[in-house]
Amino acid sequence: MARVVHPSACVDPTAQLGEDVSIGPYTIIEAGVRIGDRTEIAANVTIGADTSIGRDNEICRGAIIGGKPQDISYQGEKSNVSIGNGNRIREYATIHKASGEGKSTIVGDNNFIMSFVHLAHNVQIGNNVVLVNMVQLAGHVSIEDNATLGGMVAVPQFLRIGRLAMIGGYSRLFQDVPPFMLAEGNPAEVYSINKVGLRRNPQLVPPEIIPVLKEAYKIIYRDGKNISQAVEAVRQQCLVNGELPAQIAHLLDFLQSAKKGISRGVQKQRDLLQSETSGLPETLPFFEKMRAAIIKNPLRKK
Repeated sequence: MARVVHPSACVDPTAQLGEDVSIGPYTIIEAGVRIGDRTEIAANVTIGADTSIGRDNEICRGAIIGGKPQDISYQGEKSNVSIGNGNRIREYATIHKASGEGKSTIVGDNNFIMSFVHLAHNVQIGNNVVLVNMVQLAGHVSIEDNATLGGMVAVPQFLRIGRLAMIGGYSRLFQDVPPFMLAEGNPAEVYSINKVGLRRNPQLVPPEIIPVLKEAYKIIYRDGKNISQAVEAVRQQCLVNGELPAQIAHLLDFLQSAKKGISRGVQKQRDLLQSETSGLPETLPFFEKMRAAIIKNPLRKK
C-alpha cells in the first residue's frame, strides 16, 4: 500500500513519513515529526512538533500527541515524545511532551492505550502495558513492562508501577506498587500476587517461580517486617536451587529503590497526607476541588 495522506490533512514539510503511512482527514502533523512505516493515523489527530513515532502503530480519532506539558516549570525548552512500535492509541488519548531541555516522554512497544487516557510530561511506559479507559498518569510516572491499569486509575507524580503488576479500576495510588502484585482501592492496597497475569505469561515468569513470588509476598506483606528486614528475609528464603531467581532479584531492586514508599497495608488518607514521600499531598487538592464543584452543581440531582 502506498502512502496515503488525506487532502484535508495539514502535514508540515519537515515531517518525515515512512512507507505505507496513512493520515486521515483534518489531522495536523507539526514540524520535525518522524513517523515510521505502516503507522495509521486517523482523523482529527494532532501530532506535536519533534514527536517520534515508530512502525506499525495505530493512532485513533482525536488523539493529541506531543502537546505542551501542563507543568508551570515548563519554559518552552526543546523536548519531545518518543513512541516505539506496534502501539494502539485509542480515541482522544493525550500524551504530552516532557519538561526539561532534551527530555522525552517515552512509550515503548506493543502497548494498548485506551480512550481518554492521559500521559503527562516525562512519563515512561515500558512494553506490553495496558492502560484502560481514562487512566490518568501525572508527570514522571513510570510503568514497567506488562503492567495493567484498570479504568480510571489515578497515579500521582513520580510513582512507579512494577513489571506485571495489576491495578484494579477506580483505584487511587499514593505509593509505588511493586512488580508482580495485585492492588486496588482508595488508597490502593496490595492484596496478593497477580496470579492471573503470572499464569498468562509463562515466558516471563516460569510456573515454578510463582510459588516463590507468593512466599516473597507473604514475607513483605504479612510478616510484620519493615522493608529492609523483608528484603533480607526474601533474599535468604526465596531461593531456587540455591540461587535467587531473576524475578525475585528484580522485585528486591524495586523495593530498595522506592522513594515514595510502597503500597502495603490499608493507610488512612490523613496519614498519607502527613507523609511528604507519598503522592497524596500532590493530588488531594485536585480531588477536593472536583468534589466541591460537583456538590455546588445546580443541575445535580438531589
